Amino acid sequence: MLNIIDLFSGAGGLTEGFRDPNFFNLIAHVEMDQSACKTLKLRDTYYYLKEKNKLNLYYDYISGKISRDFFFSKIPESVVSKIINIGISEDTLENIFSTIDTRKSTRKIHGVIGGPPCQAYSTIGRSQNEKNKKQDERIYLYKYYIKFLERYDPDFFIFENVKGLLSFNDLDGQKLFDKILNEFSNINGADHYRIEQKMINCSDYGVPQTRERLFIFGQKKSNKNGDFFSWIKKYKETPPIINKLFQDLPLIHAGQTKNKYSCTPADSFVKKNLRKKNVPLTQNICRPNKENDLAIYRIVAEEKKKNRNIKYSDLPPHLITHKKTNIFLDRFKAINGTGFSHTVVAHISKDGHYYIHPDVNQNRSITVREAARIQTFPDDFYFEDSRTAAFKQIGNAVPPYFSNIISKSIFENLYASMKRPNKQKV
Repeated sequence: MLNIIDLFSGAGGLTEGFRDPNFFNLIAHVEMDQSACKTLKLRDTYYYLKEKNKLNLYYDYISGKISRDFFFSKIPESVVSKIINIGISEDTLENIFSTIDTRKSTRKIHGVIGGPPCQAYSTIGRSQNEKNKKQDERIYLYKYYIKFLERYDPDFFIFENVKGLLSFNDLDGQKLFDKILNEFSNINGADHYRIEQKMINCSDYGVPQTRERLFIFGQKKSNKNGDFFSWIKKYKETPPIINKLFQDLPLIHAGQTKNKYSCTPADSFVKKNLRKKNVPLTQNICRPNKENDLAIYRIVAEEKKKNRNIKYSDLPPHLITHKKTNIFLDRFKAINGTGFSHTVVAHISKDGHYYIHPDVNQNRSITVREAARIQTFPDDFYFEDSRTAAFKQIGNAVPPYFSNIISKSIFENLYASMKRPNKQKV
């Protein structure tokens, strides 16, 4: 059994790939966002109830048939005690270490996974962030990630972040990424870890979304198992197009909620990976919109079917309400129904203008469940607290379909000789 520490967990997209109880044991999740922690807590209960063959209790909760208090009264405290809801800082680090040490007891930590918040490195809003650069502590959260590696000395680690990190300059004008690589390379001595890094487009690995993310993988130099990024190549796969991804979901309009699957059979990718038998449809909720925005949505979606993206300045004059028509010209964008989606990011929690549904007749932005499917979260994955919180969690996540490829590749190549162990007590 491989013991994992999960840092900067979010809702658990990267975590989801390491949920196989035959191979991985999640010792602790560390996450500061309260809503995301509630989602992690709920997901831990899902796997507990699945093992106990009691998933009907979970389905009753996510369908709104029973209250949260009643649901968790049926769950042992040990199942939901893995979540450490706290921000990682100099002030909290020792407390987090102490909690993890208690949870792991004498067990070895085999892997550390996660990636610190990406907003500081993102190219979106970078000019605005530049003004607050000296005070932005998020820039150096990676240093705390390193402290976990120094303390627990795992066999491997996976660090994920946005493409913008590659071009981000530190306060001294030097590339921060070069410094990060150097610091990773010198953890517990210069000859301890072999570091690899690569930009990955998740659409190359079955995810129906153009999503470029930077991955850093470290493994001990004593391991003679080759290049991590060569391990995952065999899993390359063409994703389903968006129209097929959505085909079993109901037709709805802005402001509606419809949690009942349509009569159209699910696509083979969905049946195999996202929609399990007897799982109720949940969180298929769509934002309400102003009439002006809906008029714009219709134009943008119609033009997208012709493979054209409409600039804001090209809209009919009576629909243009913003004074500045020389910036953010792509503020309205439809998803390509006959291809893959563009990148789903956390801004989807603010509005849906950048994620207009490809079906002109529905004339709306995508629902929470549709966004989750684009990110390859299974339909039994429930995001806690609110529609806004759910969109934020989805936009910040690593697609679970790709995280599963990561975990399988690590196990196959670093632990190929390990027999399937008995499940350890969690």
